[in-house]
Amino acid sequence: MQLAAELDELATWVKRLPSLGMQTLGGAGASMYILDFVMIGAVKRSLSLASGMLSMVQAQNMVCSRAILRMQLDTVSRLLAYTYVKDPEAMAKALIGGTPIKKFKSRDGKALVDGYLVDQMTKAHPWARKVYDFTSGYVHFSERQFFDSIHSVGSDQERTIQLQVSHIDNKFPEFSWKETVACFNELLEIIESLLGSYSSQKTANPSINAGAAR
Repeated sequence: MQLAAELDELATWVKRLPSLGMQTLGGAGASMYILDFVMIGAVKRSLSLASGMLSMVQAQNMVCSRAILRMQLDTVSRLLAYTYVKDPEAMAKALIGGTPIKKFKSRDGKALVDGYLVDQMTKAHPWARKVYDFTSGYVHFSERQFFDSIHSVGSDQERTIQLQVSHIDNKFPEFSWKETVACFNELLEIIESLLGSYSSQKTANPSINAGAAR
């Protein structure tokens, strides 16, 4: 798939995400549960990041594009955390109250720190760890900023480096942009799957969400 096709798919996601969120809530008159707030928060964040990704790719801003990708990976890895614990409703209630996710433990007794969440995600999505490590260099000030400022390198004899300091990253090939957008689209597919599973669980067993919001 070419970059243009990946961008078209991303634009479609931007149009679809609001209705996907409404479907997850169950429509008008449906009971509200604590986890509903978490799910709709993930939809809102995904929608904002997807819109930002479209804008940044069109502006040829790779620094922001990869930082946005890293943020969306964080969205997915933390949403998946609710599938690792015994009582997701209780965790959701505590998190909404301000308790950090790292204070909770999975069913196997492991703290829900970022490293654990990414490792768990990588079991089903082998690319997750590599993408997480690479794009973290765009969230934090790191060596990535130096390498991205290099426009060209001379021969061994010349030993010269040309630097480009610009808000437009025009040195990257189309493949790099396509890879970034394609990965973001795949993360949205995971979000859709998680929301579908959650909706099915609510329909099949309403009592599973005993902590309904009043």
